[in-house]
Amino acid sequence: MNPLSVPIGLITRGTIAILLLMGAGVSAQDVTEPALKAAYIYSFAKFTEWPADVVPRAAEPFVLCVLGDAAVGDALERLVKGRVLAGHSMAVSHVAPAGPQSMCHVLYLSGVTASQAAQLVARHRDVPVLTISDVEGFTDVGGIAQFFFEQGQLRFSIHVGSAKRAHLQISSNLLALARRK
Repeated sequence: MNPLSVPIGLITRGTIAILLLMGAGVSAQDVTEPALKAAYIYSFAKFTEWPADVVPRAAEPFVLCVLGDAAVGDALERLVKGRVLAGHSMAVSHVAPAGPQSMCHVLYLSGVTASQAAQLVARHRDVPVLTISDVEGFTDVGGIAQFFFEQGQLRFSIHVGSAKRAHLQISSNLLALARRK
């Protein structure tokens, strides 16, 4: 499903909670799928705690990387512009599968095959990078968060074990909205 906008009937309780948690003043009728995914990605970052040794230095931004979905990347850039996360500005970086993702705090993957997703996750398995994707089976191969549609509604799952292995602490507020694996 790739609609130009998400009808109000498809906005779930979880989506409303995510939008409220992130403080976005967005009309539900105007939310596109890329903007909705960007809101989720931002909220995932906002409700995740990284180890102190990987938090950026004072002048450095939190880096949210997007691979394979320019529309989500563009929506995420618009969303995070002027916002701070744990006292840091945020930057969005569009990356390639073979390119470096070592500077990423968050890595969103889309438009890749399941085997490519598995390879990318393997490169970040024990690294404090919040990996998110809409690739089917993403959390089964070690990814942390996965978007999926269920009965026409955007939902997400979180693999708690993968988050722990990456030394990331996911807020209980976010876990309460997720399907846990």
